[in-house]
Amino acid sequence: MTERPPGSTGPGGRGLGGNPMSKKTLMVLGSAVAISALSIGGTLALFTDATDASKDFVAGTLCLRSDRNDGDPVPGPMFYITPEQGKTPSGQLGINATGPWAPGDSHTRTLTVYNSPDCSSMDAWLVSVEARLTEGIEDQYEPMAEKLHVKVKTPKRGGPDEVVAEAPLSDFLAGPVSIAYPDGTKIPLHLTSNRHMKFEVTFDKAAGNDYQDKTLVVDFIVHAEQMKNNP
Repeated sequence: MTERPPGSTGPGGRGLGGNPMSKKTLMVLGSAVAISALSIGGTLALFTDATDASKDFVAGTLCLRSDRNDGDPVPGPMFYITPEQGKTPSGQLGINATGPWAPGDSHTRTLTVYNSPDCSSMDAWLVSVEARLTEGIEDQYEPMAEKLHVKVKTPKRGGPDEVVAEAPLSDFLAGPVSIAYPDGTKIPLHLTSNRHMKFEVTFDKAAGNDYQDKTLVVDFIVHAEQMKNNP
């Protein structure tokens, strides 16, 4: 979901070592979920080394959709500095603005992923998360991604949230990061169900003033695979 670059300023703060650091707009993180390109019925092999198509093809489609959550389960960015930046496509202002970020700050937001029967016909595994620079944003400062640490969490069988991926944002920008429970089991998303994915982002407290007034806007993308014939 493309958002406009941040442009507001915030109250003054302090950087590492007591140096003044204005807590201006440092980052906005958007959210999106990919449509899983598994329109299978004879055109796309589930297993690349498949020799018996009767075992490795499934007729059907898999597609996902998502909304941000945390009290505002409607389309829009997950992380945003001001209510204006969190605006929904219909024009409703965001209600969970983070305010300006400074080194050491950490925020958590929830992305709810749906396996909707409106367009999907099969159960799925959630297999990876990646990030992409949001299109149409000028002067993106990619080095900031090395100073932003991302944890992705989701519950298992109704239990507490478990960390399923953890890496600098730069790793997510480099390509899909695999997600799985700590015991190695896959993350299910059954047809007609939804799953809450919590994204905790922490700005390195040692970042200093080099990232002041910089902009980085990304989309998080969740990838899925069909569950059938894919244990």
